[in-house]
Amino acid sequence: MAVQIQTRRSSTAHDRPFPIRLGAGELALNNNNVSPGLFFADDTAAPNTGLIKVGPVHIGSTAPNNAAAGFTSSSKGETWLDTASTQIFKVYDGAAFQTIKAVVSVSAGQPANPINGQLHWDTAGGGNGVLKIYLSSVGGWVNA
Repeated sequence: MAVQIQTRRSSTAHDRPFPIRLGAGELALNNNNVSPGLFFADDTAAPNTGLIKVGPVHIGSTAPNNAAAGFTSSSKGETWLDTASTQIFKVYDGAAFQTIKAVVSVSAGQPANPINGQLHWDTAGGGNGVLKIYLSSVGGWVNA
């Protein structure tokens, strides 16, 4: 008995398939090196069918799919390593990318562009260093 495996593919940057155009169990692959991914449609009835990105993690200074060439949405659970600041790991919750709160860095001085709750081990000033936390309510770094 022959088995047919269905796939769609694209090499266009940021090209995601429209989920209502994918058959049940059909895979779509984007192999562009800017933001590659493997996709499939969820089981929600059309026209509200969602798109699921299997991976990999998007790495860059802007959110994945911000310059969409196909389907314009991100998928729930999609991940992004934001390189615009201090390598912040984010996960899409279905509405927006949320920052994982356990962000820790180590260097002399404090990182630029911190986020609220970010932890940092400051090695400056000799001794053993000091643990700091960035609090947006005070607009700066404080000793933890």
